[in-house]
Amino acid sequence: MQAKLLNKVVIKRNGRVVDWDSFRIQTAVFKAAIFGKYSEKPLHANMIANNVTKIVEKVISELPFEKVEIETIQNQVVKQLNDFDKEVAKDFLAYKTKQNINQRH
Repeated sequence: MQAKLLNKVVIKRNGRVVDWDSFRIQTAVFKAAIFGKYSEKPLHANMIANNVTKIVEKVISELPFEKVEIETIQNQVVKQLNDFDKEVAKDFLAYKTKQNINQRH
């Protein structure tokens, strides 16, 4: 699966193109879970982050194109998080919103 992802690139919101990096997904999901419901349960947050990252990697690897917009990835993360824990999905969206606001200032 990872070999296919080496051919994928991500189109960021600002139009910049970067190499695929699964660790960024895992880190964002973990931080969101720690930011919210699992602030006292880092091992559980890490388990969710690992599982969601693996599923998103599989889905993205099966897309027929090399360039993937960041919104496509984020939507897939939210979809998978909803399957695991709807509260963490909400925490993820809140975390990403806060992060986006901080980046603008």
